[in-house]
Amino acid sequence: MEGCYSAIWMAIIFSVGNIKKIEMRTIFIAFITIITAFSTNAQNLNNEFYIGNAEKPILIINDTIIANIDLLKKVPSENILNLNIFKEGKLSKTNLYFDKRQNEGFIKADIADNFESKTQKELNDFFGLSLANDIYVNGYLIEHKEQRISTESIQKIELINADNLRLKKPALNITID
Repeated sequence: MEGCYSAIWMAIIFSVGNIKKIEMRTIFIAFITIITAFSTNAQNLNNEFYIGNAEKPILIINDTIIANIDLLKKVPSENILNLNIFKEGKLSKTNLYFDKRQNEGFIKADIADNFESKTQKELNDFFGLSLANDIYVNGYLIEHKEQRISTESIQKIELINADNLRLKKPALNITID
């Protein structure tokens, strides 16, 4: 980057030294172009939602509970009846993020065990939303309203206001890491 500044200063000194040949307007345009180039990288790029750890797949237990994959570590192996891995699968077709970088897939598990969870209605009610409002997990819409969220897996809950671009009404985005 220092070499870039040196080249710019040399260009300015050269231009000032030959001011008789170059119009003042050209110098002004060059200066504005340089300032614009540097200020472009100074923009705040932290305006995207927290996605979480994109390397871990989501776990769907008994087709009803959405959980963190680490929950499997707590289940005795004799209670795991079936595991199906969907490496390229998505939780939903609808995604909050325009630039989802990686598809982490998901795992469906049939487990003979009970897990604490919250219904989508309970979560919406707690946050003062309409009971039918949409809920997203790691940015993916939960399309089946009967699916629940494992309370043990919730890392962060974010209330996203309607912006009439992506969302017509407020929604919750639950981060499961």
